[in-house]
Order: sequence, then structure tokens, then C-alpha cells
Amino acid sequence: MRTHLQGAFLLIILLLAFWWALNWAGPIFDSALGGEDGAIVARAPSEEDAAAAADQAADEPLDGNEVAALQGALLQVGYSPGPIDGIMGELTRTAIDEAKQDLGLVDASDRELLETLESAVEALGTPPDADDPGSETAPGSGEPGS
Repeated sequence: MRTHLQGAFLLIILLLAFWWALNWAGPIFDSALGGEDGAIVARAPSEEDAAAAADQAADEPLDGNEVAALQGALLQVGYSPGPIDGIMGELTRTAIDEAKQDLGLVDASDRELLETLESAVEALGTPPDADDPGSETAPGSGEPGS
């Protein structure tokens, strides 16, 4: 008889623990599964999600290849970042700060400066050399293919 009472008492304790766990975890499962219809709700990324991802990417430090690209772009537009080695050294940081100040991008990230300088270098582009046999302009004509 004593073992039956102990078993019943243990069963009641286990049922109470299970009931407490359901009450505690129930709201978590309801919110995770989408609420009223009980299904996981998928949604397409919004413009806010894309903006948040872009902000997060802008905050990440540049990797070695990006630092080298930034050093090259700084050199091409007239700053002195030191050797193009992909290392963010003192000379590179000074050149970045000078470029940001000159371009009015004081609050911009290094990644935004890199994008700005890359587009500037692309826009500046070197014109084809007249002595180059692969150039598109004939010497003295100014018109391609003439």
C-alpha cells in the first residue's frame, strides 16, 4: 500500500511539473510558430531588412584585399597611404582621414570611402594612349574608328 501511495504522489508531482513546463513554454512556442494559425510564417525581406544588412556590412572592418584596394584608390587620387600591402597602418589611416576630410565624408565608414574612391577612379579613368596600337582612336582624329 505504501508503494502505491508513493507512486501516486510521484505521479502528481510529475504532472504538476509537466503542467508548469507547458505554461512556461507555451507562449514561446505560440510566438515561434506564428501565433493564431499555428504555422511558421515566412515573409519576404523588406527594404528595412536590406538597409539593416547594408548598415551592418558598412560597420564591419575591411579585409586585407579591401584595404589594398583602398590604398590603391587613395594613391590614384593623390594621397599617400604608404605601400599597397593590405595592412591598415599609420600612413594608411592618416591618408583615409585626410581623404574623408577633403571629400566631406567625415562620418563615413572606410567601406563607404572605398566605394566613393573606386567610383571616382573609374570616372577619372585614363584616356586611351594615341601611340597604343590597341586604342580606339586614330592619332589626331579624336573620333573612334576613323
